[in-house]
Amino acid sequence: MARHNILLMASLLALVLFISQATATRKSDRPDERCRMQLQRLNLNHCEKHLMQRIQKEDEDVLRMRGINYQEEDLKEKCCNQLSEVNNKECRCNALQEIMENLSDRLGKREMYEMEREVRNLPKRCNIPQSSECDLSFDQY
Repeated sequence: MARHNILLMASLLALVLFISQATATRKSDRPDERCRMQLQRLNLNHCEKHLMQRIQKEDEDVLRMRGINYQEEDLKEKCCNQLSEVNNKECRCNALQEIMENLSDRLGKREMYEMEREVRNLPKRCNIPQSSECDLSFDQY
């Protein structure tokens, strides 16, 4: 009888573990979860620096004094490479939204309009197809 109970408990435990593993796998297969995980792995700093250079139109001497040694084209290329890794258009919108959120606290209102325009044009400058417009209005910040 004890042996039967132990086998029953072991079977139930195995079933619970199987169900929890299947549920965890299904959750990570959801598009929004995959996107969130992909954005966590990406480092969007190159895009933020590239956009800040375009917005503030700083020359290389000023950037060198601030410790930024990247050429604008180098930053753009790295940014475009990172952005092109995001293969889902909705997820790319989320990445652009995240860039805007990260930059919004460093910019004045006039610069915010420029940033919104620059962020909207970023996929086009990177030759990345973006079939639909992202909702990137900075009014929500």
